[in-house]
Amino acid sequence: MTNGQAGGGTPHRTAPGGGRQAEDATGARRGIARTVLAVMRRDGGRLYGRAARVAGLVSLGGLLLTVVGFLAAWPEFTEMRLGAERARIDEDSYAPDGSRVTTLWLILLACLPFLILLLHLGCAAIQTASARATGEGRGRFRAVLGVYVLRGVCVWAPVVLGILVEEYFTTTTFREYTAIVPKWEYPHLFEVLRYGPPLLGTASALVLRLGWTLAPAVATAEGLGPRAAMRRSWSLVWGRPSAWFRTVALALALGGLTVGLYVLLHLAVRPLRSGTVHVILEWGPDNTYAAYVAGLLAPIAVALLLTGALALPPAHAALAILRQRLAPPRHDDGLTAAAPPG
Repeated sequence: MTNGQAGGGTPHRTAPGGGRQAEDATGARRGIARTVLAVMRRDGGRLYGRAARVAGLVSLGGLLLTVVGFLAAWPEFTEMRLGAERARIDEDSYAPDGSRVTTLWLILLACLPFLILLLHLGCAAIQTASARATGEGRGRFRAVLGVYVLRGVCVWAPVVLGILVEEYFTTTTFREYTAIVPKWEYPHLFEVLRYGPPLLGTASALVLRLGWTLAPAVATAEGLGPRAAMRRSWSLVWGRPSAWFRTVALALALGGLTVGLYVLLHLAVRPLRSGTVHVILEWGPDNTYAAYVAGLLAPIAVALLLTGALALPPAHAALAILRQRLAPPRHDDGLTAAAPPG
């Protein structure tokens, strides 16, 4: 006899481990926060163990990427150091040339996609573990990673396009002498092109990111490929007003908690900055500019890794549970459903 038949009550579903459609003793479905707490009490040790291993691997990859970036930037650091020494001999002040600072920014931008890929690898690993903890782990790691990569490209594309349009029409970045729309000649059109495309690109990115918020959770729970998971997430979020409102509320709450945790951790590990500078100057090459950049990056990297390891397991569990609540009920997912009496 199934749960619904015992006592002749209203039929309800049960799930192995209590992760899916969690219900309290009275049969009422728990809120997302209570369900996440229940999942973390039951499987928090295993999830945080996975998060710690992932953070360690990501830190090793990030360290290797940082070393490659510093090797590429070392000629610029050397020229800055030599310029500072010449200025000191001449008893003059020194500021790095703007072209050298631009080169450092370009090297950082070149390393950024690889850093984002590392973060996506970590998020995909934690996402699959969190989905299994909530009772839904059909998806493959490769498909979940594909969702993160495809979603990242599609979300950032309108932002980058808006910036490029603004730069093309209002600056001399793509030409040698004057802008296509000079401010002194077309003041109103210049202002529209200066702020319009970036704002439009940012707004488009926010809409896309909201619609695809549940795509990784969909991929892990339903075993869909990247494009199918993104279409499914879009239909779940924008299918009815209550769905996108709940998604926005949960995303803002998780984002606020994550940012707050990062700020606290960054303040806590800020002493790493001076320590890193001292270690590099003591044991590494005598270049104050390289040591200064390393000192800036050290607390940021440590705070990001700790924030991800601490915040991602419950955050991914919350998104997986929200997908469960927004998705229509399934009858072939291993749940036991009671037939009506008689």
